[in-house]
Amino acid sequence: MDRLPLMLIYSRIVLGVAILAMAVLQPSFYRLFIVAFMTVGLLSDIFDGIIARRLGISTEKLRRLDSTIDTIFWVLILIATYLVAP
Repeated sequence: MDRLPLMLIYSRIVLGVAILAMAVLQPSFYRLFIVAFMTVGLLSDIFDGIIARRLGISTEKLRRLDSTIDTIFWVLILIATYLVAP
């Protein structure tokens, strides 16, 4: 259970790369997938902090990691948005 916040944090990297891949490859219903992945990423961002605080494992290192990965996630979304609608 102590690893759940870390898994949620790192899942945003995977989701960000998946969003970028959808924007590049543009398979059927790619916009729906992008919106779904963005929603899951946003929810994981909300809940990782809540869960870490409730478990008492919120540290400065974890908060910095969360902030860094949030930035990477949103930059990947920005790039994907540009690729879909330049």
